[in-house]
Amino acid sequence: MTEKIQNSFYLLKEEVNVFTKSSRKYIPQVVDLTHLKKIFKARKYKEQPLKNNLSQNYDVKLFYKRNTTPVKWKEFIATIANASADILKHQNGHSESYILLLFNKTTKQYFTSTGGYGHIDVQDVATNDLGIEILSRIVKAEDKALRSIKERSFTGGIQGSIKFFRNEYNFYDNESFGTVYNELRALLDKQKLVTLFGFSITDLRSDNLCIAKNSFSIKKSVSFKELLRIIQSCEKILKMSPVVEINSVVKIDRKNTSLVNSLDSDLDQLVFANYKKVAEFFSVEISHKEFEKYYQSEQTKLSFRVSRKLHEQFYDTPIREIQTILDEIRTVNSKLTKAELEIIMETGIIRTFDADGIILTEDTIRHHYCTEIKQGLKSYFLIEKDWYEISKTMIDKINVTCTNFVVEKKYIGPSMHKWDTTFSSENDFNASFIGKTDSLVFDKVTPSNIEVCDILRWDKNNIYLYHVKKGFNNSMRDLCGQVAIAARKVLEDKKSKFDFLGSLYDALYSNNGTSAYIIKAKAELGKITRADFINLFTDRKIIFVLAVLDTAVTTRTFEKNMADFDSNIAKFSLNELVQKMRNLEVHFQILQLTR
Repeated sequence: MTEKIQNSFYLLKEEVNVFTKSSRKYIPQVVDLTHLKKIFKARKYKEQPLKNNLSQNYDVKLFYKRNTTPVKWKEFIATIANASADILKHQNGHSESYILLLFNKTTKQYFTSTGGYGHIDVQDVATNDLGIEILSRIVKAEDKALRSIKERSFTGGIQGSIKFFRNEYNFYDNESFGTVYNELRALLDKQKLVTLFGFSITDLRSDNLCIAKNSFSIKKSVSFKELLRIIQSCEKILKMSPVVEINSVVKIDRKNTSLVNSLDSDLDQLVFANYKKVAEFFSVEISHKEFEKYYQSEQTKLSFRVSRKLHEQFYDTPIREIQTILDEIRTVNSKLTKAELEIIMETGIIRTFDADGIILTEDTIRHHYCTEIKQGLKSYFLIEKDWYEISKTMIDKINVTCTNFVVEKKYIGPSMHKWDTTFSSENDFNASFIGKTDSLVFDKVTPSNIEVCDILRWDKNNIYLYHVKKGFNNSMRDLCGQVAIAARKVLEDKKSKFDFLGSLYDALYSNNGTSAYIIKAKAELGKITRADFINLFTDRKIIFVLAVLDTAVTTRTFEKNMADFDSNIAKFSLNELVQKMRNLEVHFQILQLTR
């Protein structure tokens, strides 16, 4: 056994909002020892006796719990294993967790280090960006220090991604629009480890990684005394000015309560409108800061109370959109007041589990929100419990970049007729191409749940796959994601004799829909054979086309008036899509439809 382990630590908030049953309101609560003990007791932690004089600078408290959980796969194994087999002797599994609480007597700040599943139980009181703030003060933008990152996207079809860098990378190398770093692993050279954290050169065999997220750690086994020294060093580092802006969006300080409250109020109103009327769609994505655990979980449980009665719903896949939650709440009670719905969102819980039923992530419903709100001329994103303001510099940059994309990728294919005033929907516009020469329509036809295209057209040298959108707005996020998925699938299909495109033909040919649109589209497709359909792709250049109609009353164009288009999500999504299509080496064009 060794007295040294790898340790990460968190900085606790000074204050949290706590829901009280008596007032049915959220009341500010100071995060002090009394409050922390109450939280830990509710989660079945017991305080442990400690040795005397552990630190002159910190008051130290230790809390511990041992969980017993039924092992979910035991019943399955019991169908094949002999009853006397060792594998069946123990029906329950055990997990142990600790929370080490450290209170700086001088700065009056609480830090905590955890083991087992203790980190889950401190998330409500932990600050969201301790590690990021520390790293921003010790690594420069040009330092080739990055080794891996986890980032969250405001835009595009991917909510989060993990990147590992084979070679040395810096922040300039990975610069992208619309992303917030969740976690960074960066290499700290020996000199930084010595001067900043007090290690002796003999303690260090090589450079060491640091892991920066809402916690901070150095990937090196340390003793309890070394942990205290590192925390104390980080307190000094946090007093320094940042040397790099890690997240290019501006986080709204929680102390700016008037702005935060205003944004929360606007968001709650939009969610309530969506609850009352499905047609009042408002895009709120549901995720968790530990997005890789969230999306890879085996089961999700949604729990909430209506009129004090607990309702629970299990899902085999993670909840991705707020509509899933609102639909479930409506089945229980469709006549809630705005205040009642807000309480459900603030107190309801989303938990995800692994195959053994062990909790992977847990937080309130509202703390899973990811969305955008506009106030006046400013745009704000909510992600992982915090609001961010998109800086004017960033918006100006994305306007220029999108304008350049539109010019570079301008559509030069067959002429497209105007969007007639009789077309009330995208489907109406798409259906108008049924029967046109060298055209087929596949709107609403989705083999393997992939939207290959809405309209297919071709000439002697090229074949065009059109994705049509009415309105350059926040829903562009979904469309751009669909285009990227379709492009990747068709690119792969080109290498496998177009089996997938064959399934596109089959999906429409065998469609038994009774709408006039499906009947006409199917009849037109029947004029060519499956083999001839696939042959359309074999000798032609495949070009994806993003075709968008601007719904504004005033006349404006992507090329000349990009700054006049309000949705930053739409612009960020377009930027991300162009980058993806370049990486795939897929031909791509952008068309602004006209009335």
